[in-house]
Amino acid sequence: MTHRCCCFPCRSQKDPAVIIKDNCCHCNYAALRKMVEVGEVEVVYATYHVDVGETPFFVAVDYSKKKVVLSIRGTLSMKDVITDLNAEGETIPLTPPREDWLGHKGMVQAAEYIRVKLEEEEILSRAFNHNPQRGTDEFELVLVGHSLGAGTASILAILLRQHYPSLQCFSYSPPGGSISMPAVEYTKSFITSVVVGKDVVPRIGLHQLESLRADLINTIKRSKDPKASIIY
Repeated sequence: MTHRCCCFPCRSQKDPAVIIKDNCCHCNYAALRKMVEVGEVEVVYATYHVDVGETPFFVAVDYSKKKVVLSIRGTLSMKDVITDLNAEGETIPLTPPREDWLGHKGMVQAAEYIRVKLEEEEILSRAFNHNPQRGTDEFELVLVGHSLGAGTASILAILLRQHYPSLQCFSYSPPGGSISMPAVEYTKSFITSVVVGKDVVPRIGLHQLESLRADLINTIKRSKDPKASIIY
């Protein structure tokens, strides 16, 4: 079998985007470029690094919409699943602190991870200065994510809004119970959640899962049928 990896890279050598932790052929980035072919979009930064509480994301400039877009990936790897399951309440790290503003712990950690990377690597600054001749320094910030990425984007929007007051966030199928009600009230003017049909993910949270577990245990206890027949 011929081993072609790295011999036929999917990424153009002239592409100025910063790409982190893609495979040697940059196949993931090639797929991303294929998806953003519609419209005038230039990717500035993309990271495929993933760990528990550390979610892949990319930053792009959309000239047609005059936006800098930060997009966060949804659940794909087992490490993402562990982040999903880390569903206890965690205070959203704000200055000054708001003790009643809680978020899904795994997503709070992922949002803080991205916020720190944005700051340390000056990623958003790079995006807004990507092409000042075409007005990128006047563009507005948009955050978007799906599932795990949607919950993370919502929390990140709260963290970034002090510095980007005009930002907007679009959360597609965010997990239920991602943030507490006081935080929800604050976000109504700049976060839009989109739920498709009967998608179960936005309708469940830690409380609903605990209630389901309790109902299942009680039902099994009351059942007169052999437990083996219930399970199998």
